[in-house]
Amino acid sequence: MIKIKPLVVIGLITTSFVTIAEEQDKSFYGWTPSASITLANDYIWRGISQTSNGASIQGSFDMAHESGIYFGAWASNVEFGDTNNSMELDLYAGFSNEVSLGGIPFTYDIGFLHYEYPEETGFNFNEVYFGLGVSPFENFNFSTYYYQDIGVENKFATGYLDLSADYTLPDALWNLQILAHAGHYWRRAGANDYWDWKVGVAKQLYGFGFEVAYVDTSGAGAGDLDDSRIYFGITRSFGDDAPSDSLPKGFDASASFALTTDYVWRGISQTNNAAAIQGSFDISHESGAYFGVWGSNVDFGDGGDPINPNNNSIELDIYLGFSRDIDLGGTTLTYDIGWLHYQYPLETDNLNFNEIYFGLSASPVENLNVSGYWYHDVSLENRLGIGYMDLAADYTLPDWAWNTTVVSHVGYYPKHSDGGKEYWDWKVGVAKDIAGFNIEVAYTDTSGADAADGTDDARAVATLSTSF
Repeated sequence: MIKIKPLVVIGLITTSFVTIAEEQDKSFYGWTPSASITLANDYIWRGISQTSNGASIQGSFDMAHESGIYFGAWASNVEFGDTNNSMELDLYAGFSNEVSLGGIPFTYDIGFLHYEYPEETGFNFNEVYFGLGVSPFENFNFSTYYYQDIGVENKFATGYLDLSADYTLPDALWNLQILAHAGHYWRRAGANDYWDWKVGVAKQLYGFGFEVAYVDTSGAGAGDLDDSRIYFGITRSFGDDAPSDSLPKGFDASASFALTTDYVWRGISQTNNAAAIQGSFDISHESGAYFGVWGSNVDFGDGGDPINPNNNSIELDIYLGFSRDIDLGGTTLTYDIGWLHYQYPLETDNLNFNEIYFGLSASPVENLNVSGYWYHDVSLENRLGIGYMDLAADYTLPDWAWNTTVVSHVGYYPKHSDGGKEYWDWKVGVAKDIAGFNIEVAYTDTSGADAADGTDDARAVATLSTSF
């Protein structure tokens, strides 16, 4: 359930992190792309946790035209209990512009918003919205939005009013941003009308946005999901107004965001053959050292954790390593060694595990990249395997083929003592960069991993991604 349109840069409570990470112009024919990725300790929508009080990964892709027209997609993992609903995908389109009233500029925003739950279509619904924003004096922004439900399927909502404000403190106070929000939800018979509110602080630092806030409601009837809580989130994005401040000398930061029709890991779907949102934050040093975190929604169904099988909406992978180039007679060879921890915050510990890895990559001829990686399990808890070999190659075709990249991969999972089956998996596809985004379509299959519910069957996977 999307928060507020990220295209309206008027200091809304949820646009305090509207930032830019790249200086190059990616606009074309009057259209400008943008994207964002957020990692937070909870996904709170109108005062209620949508992830069973657990962590969330969220991201957006947007296209805005100079005329004021925009459209986009926003996604997050979700966890509602005994349902197959590990992902929410919101699609929206609208029009935003600025008008002057008595010499004061106002921004208005009107649009349509569709809430999509790919695995639970009965949850889907639609809203129309209208918003106004104003900056009556320097460093202060105020906005109000009204959302009206027009989805007959939705048994809860009728309308929601959002009032938000932020104020940026002066340099002497580190340019901290004070945030405030209040909202009122009018709901149908059988569901409580209620207020929700939020107060917090935000800070732009080294190209990232950090927010800490207190959130509460007047009582939404959602059990412990509407209790007061502390929210923490970190965001990175690129777009028209991004921070350009850099990390200390020698360090570099990056992030990625992807929407894919399936999260396929070593040939097996991790989302029960359904769509996924994925993203990463990374910090690297010129010495070759790096660390980062990568996340995705997951859904293992009843075959996941036998104690608590449905609380499995997110995977967070934490990694650190060291990578350097070696010159071998004019050919550059890159080596990479590191440690990787797989964490499932909403599960019991028996799903978590660790691996160490070592990889080599090279570009033996122009436009061709090849790599080989070995992953070795170092966690006694892991019931899946002891090692994994990954071989990958990609080749970018010339201009006459639109610089399309052919991608390929083959992997091998050896037999292990717990009785798991050894198998091969492979992938072949094509990818294309367009306006800062990458589009990939690939065919993936295995030699037979004996996974449940056909999650190792052959399939086509489409992915839209960007890095910034």
